[in-house]
Amino acid sequence: MLWIWVTIVAAIGQTVRGTYQKKLKAPLGDLGASYVRFSYALPFAFIWMFGYSTWSGTPLPELNTSFLVWTTAAGVTQIIFTVLLVTLFSHRSFAAGTAFSKTEVIQAVIFEAIILGYIVSLEIGIAILIGVIAVFLLSLAKSSLTFVNLRSSLFTKQTAIGLASGAFLGFCTVAYRAAADALESDDLVVRASVTAAVSVLIQSILMGIWIWQRAPKQLIASIIHWRQGIIVGLSGAISTACWFTAFSLYAVGPVRAVGQIELLLVLGISFFYFGERPSIKEVLAMLLLVVSIVMVLLGSVSDT
Repeated sequence: MLWIWVTIVAAIGQTVRGTYQKKLKAPLGDLGASYVRFSYALPFAFIWMFGYSTWSGTPLPELNTSFLVWTTAAGVTQIIFTVLLVTLFSHRSFAAGTAFSKTEVIQAVIFEAIILGYIVSLEIGIAILIGVIAVFLLSLAKSSLTFVNLRSSLFTKQTAIGLASGAFLGFCTVAYRAAADALESDDLVVRASVTAAVSVLIQSILMGIWIWQRAPKQLIASIIHWRQGIIVGLSGAISTACWFTAFSLYAVGPVRAVGQIELLLVLGISFFYFGERPSIKEVLAMLLLVVSIVMVLLGSVSDT
């Protein structure tokens, strides 16, 4: 059950990263706040890769075409997800915005079944579905729970951005798993660290060129606010390394489902740090997510 503890650390790192990205949104803009997640994570990712390889005595595997294709595809879709998530913070609270992106759990299960051929058990599938229902309930936070309101809330700009961010994240997590599996090494941590380092390098280059052409002032601002950027980069690098390790240890769907514990952390930060008071429906929806996480954990234990 090592993957569960690794996933929890990943969720904590991701929460810290998201908190500082929301904080940097005002001075940096959407693109600038998104870019620091990659550019400042770059040195930490490579330090971890070389450091672990040296400490463990495990040689780094050679890169191959399949690995590079999957890593590039995953990196690009993760960039799009990150920009959409930061944009979503302008339309919803920090907690609700993050929760909307969590529809990626069920989408990751679909992508994993199509790409990797892995099918989750019925128990875990039901648990994941409960979690997704809870996320949809968040779209009704400001209105009564009726079919008409549910239908109208699902066709809003905020919901579209949230579902799109979840789709891109769901695909990129599966693509990263495929990339790590393409490396020839018996050490899961080495495969995960190489995948993380190469992906961050690709993302920093591609998004650096993009932001320089579209919003050079935001790129300069991301350099000026380097102190907060380092926190985003370090927490993002820790989170990425742990996510990739968890994906190598277990299936993507259950890992991402357990990772929804991040929402509980986000709810606390949203209330105590940003002063955003969630509605009763938002709290109930997140409690439903807790039920989903517990069910995934119990189902995972029975599988092992």
